[in-house]
Parts: sequence; C-alpha cells; structure tokens
Amino acid sequence: MDIGMRHLHVAVVAMLLFLILYKTILLVANKHELLDKVRAKTKIFDMILGVLAVATGIYLITLKPEVEPYLWIKILLVLIAIPLGIVGLKKHKKPLAILSTVLIIYVFGIGETQSYKFKRDPVEIASGEHAGQEIYQKLCVECHGEDGKKGLFKAPDLTTTLLEKAEMKERILQGKGIMRAYKNELDNQQVESVIEYISKLQ
Repeated sequence: MDIGMRHLHVAVVAMLLFLILYKTILLVANKHELLDKVRAKTKIFDMILGVLAVATGIYLITLKPEVEPYLWIKILLVLIAIPLGIVGLKKHKKPLAILSTVLIIYVFGIGETQSYKFKRDPVEIASGEHAGQEIYQKLCVECHGEDGKKGLFKAPDLTTTLLEKAEMKERILQGKGIMRAYKNELDNQQVESVIEYISKLQ
C-alpha cells in the first residue's frame, strides 16, 4: 500500500502541476475566455486532485520517523502557492499565477530530490567502528527498519539478502526502483562501513 500511495501522490501532483501550468499559459497568452471555460470545466477535478494530493502527502509524512527540513519547506510553499494560484487565475493576475506555478514546480522538484537545493549534501559521519551504524540510522532505517525487516516501499529484508558485497555497494551508490542513489552523499569508505553493519543484521 505504501509504494502505491507514493506513486499515487506523485501522479496526482504531476496532474495538478500540468493543469496549473496549462491555465497559466492561457492567462499569459491573454486567452481569458478560454481560461475561464477550462477553469469551470475542471473545477471539481481540481478539487479532487487537491484533496488527493494533501491526503496522500500527509499519509507519506506519517511513515517517516521524523519530518526532515525539506518537508517543512515543501508544506509551507504548497500553502502559499495554492491560494496564489487560485487568486491569480480567477482574477487574471499574471504575476500571481506565474509565481504560483514556479513555486509548485519547485515543490515538485524538492519532493523528488528530497532536498530544497535539488541535491543532498554529503553525509557527515565520524569515522570509527560505529560509522556504519550511524549511516544506517540516518539513511536506511526509515525504509528498512532497525532490524532490517521493515520493508517500507517494498524495501528488501536485509537479514535475508542474497546480494554479494559488490552488488550491495552498487545498489547503495546507484539506487534501484524507489531507492535513491547515494553516490553523491556517501564515499567508498562510508558505503563499506554501512555494508559491514548490514552484515551484522543477518
């Protein structure tokens, strides 16, 4: 259910973004009559998409052990962008509609990259025997759980994985499916440390 909810959330937000972008283009092109017709025809659909976007977003946030800073930024910008878009499109105020569209594009981007800069910073972990555990707690526990068996978003059970160390390293660095790549966040030594910790879970 969790992975289906995430896909639904992304699809709904993408549709909302497309509709807002289309309406903003009509406004900028001074197609006011057509814009008003499109707004009237999509009013109920917009409301459904809006409710779904908020509901699925809230559900996904509840799955996280803690709300990261980028999520607070995302929530704040959504709360700003939606009223701006409604007023801008309804009253044919181009600057408001354009600003709303830009904010929603930005929100979509930070949601996909999980960073308000569109790029996550390298993980700062002290070296030592507990480095692997620290990295695991910071990056892996949300989906794999404390014991490696949580399986959020269909994350594999790390206690029964058949992956060789080289394959595991490749998976961590390059990502696969819903799991993002950590090549820009972890160096080789950090990856080896977390693999060593994972082996202790088996």
